[in-house]
Amino acid sequence: MSTETTKRNKAKMVYKKSALTRERIYRAAIALMKEKGYQGASIRDICKRASVSPGAFYSYFESKLDILKEIYRPGDEFFRNAVVKELEDKDFFQQLRTFFSAYARLNIDTGLDVMRVLFNPENEWLTQPLSMQEILAGIIKHGIECDVLSDDTSVRQMVDNIFTILRGVCYAWCIHNASFDLEERMLEHLDYMINGMFKFKKNNTENI
Repeated sequence: MSTETTKRNKAKMVYKKSALTRERIYRAAIALMKEKGYQGASIRDICKRASVSPGAFYSYFESKLDILKEIYRPGDEFFRNAVVKELEDKDFFQQLRTFFSAYARLNIDTGLDVMRVLFNPENEWLTQPLSMQEILAGIIKHGIECDVLSDDTSVRQMVDNIFTILRGVCYAWCIHNASFDLEERMLEHLDYMINGMFKFKKNNTENI
């Protein structure tokens, strides 16, 4: 075996070991946050559960908040890769229903305990734009271009308003221990919202 091949194999082993350590820290953090809540899971306890030093923790994550960022990553990939394809060749209303259903499925798959971890006042990622917000903005722009939505309200504001509804339903699902069908409830709220949006557009047109 050549020296160069030996070096490459060693590099692969180091990379694999690093990836496994990072995953172990992440899983330990999520497990503790499920048990104790976000505030109750200290970095010291996370390190103890993962059998790593605090230095090892900070070599992979800047803070506990970084752990929460990892939870969003699969969701963003799901919307970029799968949901975008589902939206193709659909009208505005069908796209909204597809988006709401996909968001419900994502949260169900994420799991009740993890969703409870995300809904905490220290989670700054709740206010950060993600791929799913960008996709929803595209749907709204499509609605405006098709003359279904009024453009009196900015696209950004409409995205924020819709996510307030989505997260509100998710929060209710969390505090009620997933006792209702999340997707069904979200689509109910979508119907209420669409009726209001459509009437708003219709009334504005009639008053011109």
